Amino acid sequence: MLMKKNRKIVITNEQSHVEIIPSQIKKALELIPELDNFRLSIVYVDDAEISTFNERYLKHTGPTDVLSFPISSKEGELIVSAETALREATERKIDVQGEILLYTFHGVLHLLGYDDHSDEEYKEMHAIEKKLLEQLGYTWSWDD
Repeated sequence: MLMKKNRKIVITNEQSHVEIIPSQIKKALELIPELDNFRLSIVYVDDAEISTFNERYLKHTGPTDVLSFPISSKEGELIVSAETALREATERKIDVQGEILLYTFHGVLHLLGYDDHSDEEYKEMHAIEKKLLEQLGYTWSWDD
């Protein structure tokens, strides 16, 4: 008997720099089976908003791409800077929706226990992110 997936993904858009397409994001996240039976909240914000969270929780100044907040082993929250995604995508001449998905995947992988502090961990995370993006038809644009 197949177990029914019990995913709860709530997407909130609090910025106006990039069109956020919740159905596209949810469909992309279906590629990550570890999210079955997971509750996930994703908030897309601008650089000013993510800078506030970055300083408050990590004591870092300025914007970042994504912040991950694990609540439990089956629940977490992401704050994603759509403005940073737009800036990076424009500089690298790539699709901003792919960059949004990259940041979302990156945050989700952190919630699932992946880390990128060592070179080995960094390469492992990038390999997973690259595979996910390529499955969706996006080109990997980061140099490893």
